[in-house]
Order: sequence, then C-alpha cells, then structure tokens
Amino acid sequence: MSNALKVAAVVVLAAPLLAAPPAQASSTLDWKPCREVQQHWDPEDTRSECATVRVPVDHARPHGRQIDLAISRIKATDRHKRRGVLLMNPGGPGNRGIDMPAAVLRTKFADLNTDHDLIGFDPRAVGSSGGVECEATPQDGPEPDPKASPEERFRQDHARNANTNARCVGYDRELLANLSTRAVADDMDLIRAALGERKISFFGISWGTALGAVYRSHHDHRVDRMLLDSVMPADFTLETLNLGAAGAKQANYEVLAGWLADRDGTVRLGRSREEVTKSIAGLVAKLDASPVTITPPGGKPRTYTGGSVRSMLTYKRTAWPQVAESLVALRDGGVPPLTGEEPELEGFGLTPVWYGGLLMQRAVLCNDQGQAPTVDQAWRQEQHRAQTYPFFRHGAGYGNWCAGWPLPATPWNLKRATSPVQLVGHRHETVTPHFWAVQMRQRIGGELLTVDDATHGSLWGIDCADKAVRFLRTGQTSTGACPGAQ
Repeated sequence: MSNALKVAAVVVLAAPLLAAPPAQASSTLDWKPCREVQQHWDPEDTRSECATVRVPVDHARPHGRQIDLAISRIKATDRHKRRGVLLMNPGGPGNRGIDMPAAVLRTKFADLNTDHDLIGFDPRAVGSSGGVECEATPQDGPEPDPKASPEERFRQDHARNANTNARCVGYDRELLANLSTRAVADDMDLIRAALGERKISFFGISWGTALGAVYRSHHDHRVDRMLLDSVMPADFTLETLNLGAAGAKQANYEVLAGWLADRDGTVRLGRSREEVTKSIAGLVAKLDASPVTITPPGGKPRTYTGGSVRSMLTYKRTAWPQVAESLVALRDGGVPPLTGEEPELEGFGLTPVWYGGLLMQRAVLCNDQGQAPTVDQAWRQEQHRAQTYPFFRHGAGYGNWCAGWPLPATPWNLKRATSPVQLVGHRHETVTPHFWAVQMRQRIGGELLTVDDATHGSLWGIDCADKAVRFLRTGQTSTGACPGAQ
C-alpha cells in the first residue's frame, strides 16, 4: 500500500538508561562478503556480510522440510559499546530486506551502527530466500470485458483471481500454506538463535510493523526494544486495509476541497467543498466515459482517465498547486503538469525496492486474514466503499486478491506484552492511516509518537529520527508530535 500541528514531545522512561546489554552466545554462521555471494550487490560495499539460516517450512514440524533464508550483517563499529543486534524489515510483505542495513547507513539512523549490529534478511519466498512468482495466465480466464456492467466486470475479475489462486497454490501447497506473518516472525526467532543472541531489537516499517507486533506477541521475552513506523491495523483483513486507505484519502480530500474552494477566484471549481466536489465528480465521470490523450510540448502522449484524477486527489499537500493546475487543464483543454502516476506524491516516502515475492505478498495477506468473502460479499463491500468514498472506492487497491483462497487462516493473535515498544504514526498519510497506530497501541501497549507529515515510513529520514535512535539506545519512549517530511 498520506499530511501539522506542532506538539512538544514528551519523553517517558521505559527502561533503565544503563541496562546491561543482552548476552551473546556463540554463532556458527558462515559469513562471507555480500558483494561476493549476492548478485547485483554494490561492489564498493566492503562492510556488508551475508550468510544463510536454515529454517523449517512448517514450524510445527521442525524436523520436516527445510529452506534457507538469506541474511546480512553490518557489525557495530564500537565493540566496547555494542548493545546487541537490530533486525529490520522494510515492509511489503514481499519486499527484500537483505540490503536494509546498507540502506540504514544512508539515513539518520546511521549512528545506531556504533552500538548495534545491523541485520537484514529476505523473508521466506522473497528474493534470495527462494523468491517465487506465479502470475495470472490466459488459462485463468479472460480479462474482464470492458463493455460489461461494473458488477459483471467485478464478478469476472473475481473468477479470474480465484482461478489464479487455485493454480498458484498448487505450485507448492506446503510452502504457500506456511507463508504468513506468524511464520516469518518464527523465522526471526531462529535467526536470533543462529546469531547467538539472547534478545534482539527490531525496526519495522509498514507490514514490518505487523511482523514486529506478531514477534513481540509470541516471543516477548526475546525482545530488547522494538520500533514500529507507519503501523498496520491490529485487526487485519484486506477490507480493513481498503476501508482504512479509503477513509484516510477521503479525509485528505476534504481538506483539499476546502483549499480549492478558497481559491475559486483562480481555479473556478466552486466556492464551497460541495461545489468543488460536484465539479470534480463531473470531470471524473467525463474522463471515465471518454479518456483524453494530451501531448505536452516536446513530450510523449499521455492518456488521462477518471482514475488519473482520483489518483491526483490523494497527493501530498505540497503538490496541491499542481493538482489544481492539472484539474483546470483537464477541464479547459490545457496540458496538465501531472500525470496521475507520480507515486512519490501519494504518500510513499521510501526508496522503491525490488519486489522479490509478489506471490509471497498475496499468500501472506490471504493466509493472515483467513476465509475470503464470497463474490457476493465482496461486491457488497465494493458498493459500500463506492457509496461512502466515491473517489476512492478501490481503497488500498487489493480488490479480489484473495478470491477463493483455499488455505486455512494463520491469525496474528496479538497480545499485550511488556518489552519496550515505540510506535510511530504519520498524521496525514493514507497508506497506513494514523488511527491504526492508535488502535495498535491499545492492543499491544507501548507509546505512540505522531509525525506531522503525509509520508509513509519517513522517520529514518527526518530530524525526528533522533527520538528513535535514543529509544533503541536507552529505552526512552516518546509521545506527542514532531515535524515531518515536506
């Protein structure tokens, strides 16, 4: 799967400042320079080391089929100050994490490497940990007929996804049945043991926050400190993701509509939010019915649909002048400065990473949520979103991903725990809305810091990162708010 009231941060002491570092046992991992064993690794990176950890496919059968997980390490630079290890996950599910330690050294978290070994890993079925793909093929059925009614297209899409899911599960049923957040959390504990650590600290972004929360719920005594940025919902289903994203986009849009109404003298979309919404709805309907192709001077032709406008309506506040200019241009036959395909403006602040496991992403989401809605239930959900959030009815965009998913549920079973946890929410982002962080804190405990921005997972790139560094070093949590990314 995005925008500022300054409130002084309140610091709460969550652990003794001079707590003894977790003890380290022996490790038998065979470390080699990553640039020698990983394809496409930066040849100038002399610090990253890579190894593999063997784990069972099914943690309930520890002596059954095994797979290898690729992990990386950048050792702490001051062995006398070394506190322990910091495992990390960038989200997804399905994103590679083996290069995350090297990425951290380019952020405001870099100083953590003084006293922490930085540990990255590719989760099971991702990247160098056996990444697998299973794309839709013609045998799964035709693409939805564009001439059919919206309901019929939805049902055709549901049927096609169900066929794809049935075929892809047959690719390796045992593996896919064991692709879940809980399974990856249990993998993390085996990584901890292989590293010879009694405890680990953890930093997760987006889905990585669910991974951390699940690990802490089931391995609390193994957690030193845990930092969760851009937090997932505590009660997980795909519809939870869709509704949360749609609601956050709507809240962002209501402010945008007021902003446009205040500028009616120049943009002429309406003098109230209601008038602005009516004007934009007319434009969206017109472009849905008849997309237009516009060629900017010296550029390539661009096709604009109603979806292009709906995408622009989710953009960050810094882009609103260009959004207004684009709306006016599409209305009046001009050349919009935006295309509707600028993902960096939609609340995503992370550097894009290569997806090593889209099948893993689908399997984890579908296994985690359990039984998928029937096609009739799914259509009613779609209709509810369309009526409640007409510009954002697709929510987070997951649609019929889990149609007919044939595998049993692997719920998170989140619990309130005692180890120190710092949650971080972003006040205006639409990917993981701020209220999810509030709900997660109510479920698992810890403290919540609010970042006044719309950027997903921005903490490690802003000045507020010093609060996270302090937490991971001393256990001091922060509440209140801090300025975010612009």
